[in-house]
Amino acid sequence: MDRTRRIGEADLVGMFYDAALGYRSWPEVMNGLMEHVGGETLMMSVQHPRSGQIEVLGWLGMSTDDLQRYPQFAPHDVWAIAYEEQRLFGQAAPGTRLVEERKLERSFIYNEYLRHVGVHHLAGTIVPMDGGWHAPLGMHRPRDGEAFSTAEIMRMQRLLPHVQRSLEVRRRLRQADQQDLSIQAVLERLSVGVIVLSAGGRMLLANAAAEAILRLGDGLIRTPDGLRASHRDDDRRLQRLIDGLRRGLRAASQPGGHLQVRRPSLQRAYAVMVAPGAPALEAGRGEPTILVFVSDPGAKIVSDLAVLADLFGFTPAESRLVLALISGVPLPEFARQIGVSYHTARTLLARAMARTDTGSQVDLVLLVTRSLGGLAAPPAAPDGGPAAA
Repeated sequence: MDRTRRIGEADLVGMFYDAALGYRSWPEVMNGLMEHVGGETLMMSVQHPRSGQIEVLGWLGMSTDDLQRYPQFAPHDVWAIAYEEQRLFGQAAPGTRLVEERKLERSFIYNEYLRHVGVHHLAGTIVPMDGGWHAPLGMHRPRDGEAFSTAEIMRMQRLLPHVQRSLEVRRRLRQADQQDLSIQAVLERLSVGVIVLSAGGRMLLANAAAEAILRLGDGLIRTPDGLRASHRDDDRRLQRLIDGLRRGLRAASQPGGHLQVRRPSLQRAYAVMVAPGAPALEAGRGEPTILVFVSDPGAKIVSDLAVLADLFGFTPAESRLVLALISGVPLPEFARQIGVSYHTARTLLARAMARTDTGSQVDLVLLVTRSLGGLAAPPAAPDGGPAAA
């Protein structure tokens, strides 16, 4: 069949990567592919055989009803079975290479499904992906059409490396999005306010608890240049910690620390901790960040205990200890507050360090604060951590 290709190969390659990045729809790219190779119908999906997950990226020339009926015939798909048996993953092939026409016409799927939807000739492949995923891609013509030529099969074959790479890019971006949503969900459960500042002091992120604190304006204030404390002396100490942290990140020292921030309402002061965060992408570069944790002594911490248990496997007592350390409470004072011996408090600290594979109280607090900071980038700050109170 002599068909005029409306879309060039280079243009089509770009369209696949555009779709992976969300700039084009997959059905639009599938239409371009069908025009490029030449077909009457097309279906492409991403599947995970072990979990049974399947997502159809595009189908053309078939009704929604035809598409919805396919899963009941999928276990009998003689073409897909032949691909696996012949281990042709990543290779474009005509249907006749996979299954003899006589065998195809006698098959259950052909008589009950394929011939009714106008599918007889095939140009197809199964694109392998990481993690056990794969992407079946099939282009078809009806019985009264011509079989796909060698040249048309080769057009599909040349595109397959880009199809595979674009699908991997799409999958990894979706995983990153899901991770970001998961991290954000964890942050929103906390009663501890979490604020992320850029190295220049600009506010990058604040969880719901932090937003509520800032809206009150009762001791801490959001400003165009970052975060300020209402009381002059408290603000001077806060800015000194932030500035020291900014310098310390570059000097490989142990920056950060704690302070109490007084509230004009005369309620109990906020416990504030400033600590180094993981890098965030700022203007294309991995820039250091600053984490600010704000604890309201009057807030309930039940959800915080559950979050720390979920993330690190801490017991309730270990979670209370870690929250106290983040709030700047020294270990002896924590023991006094909950009515246990200092030896018991040290045992809780040792258990929490063992669960997180950390070697010191400073490392434990730094690990937990970075995790709660919600930055997806891996820790890249220098050794050390916030000064213990």
